[in-house]
Amino acid sequence: MYKLNEIVPVQLAPENSSPEKIKPLTTKLALRIKKENGSEVLIYNSINNYILQAVLKELFTDAL
Repeated sequence: MYKLNEIVPVQLAPENSSPEKIKPLTTKLALRIKKENGSEVLIYNSINNYILQAVLKELFTDAL
């Protein structure tokens, strides 16, 4: 009737990600948009999706 719960010892391994060993992320240019008025927008590969959508929406609604 009763299910016996077993206690199992668990040992966690230490994390190997110390701050001095973490390699900084390199950002690369993903997209360059040049406007007719001489301005340009540079978008890098680490951009947040929501920010990218907002920038592209603003750029292309301005073109209409």
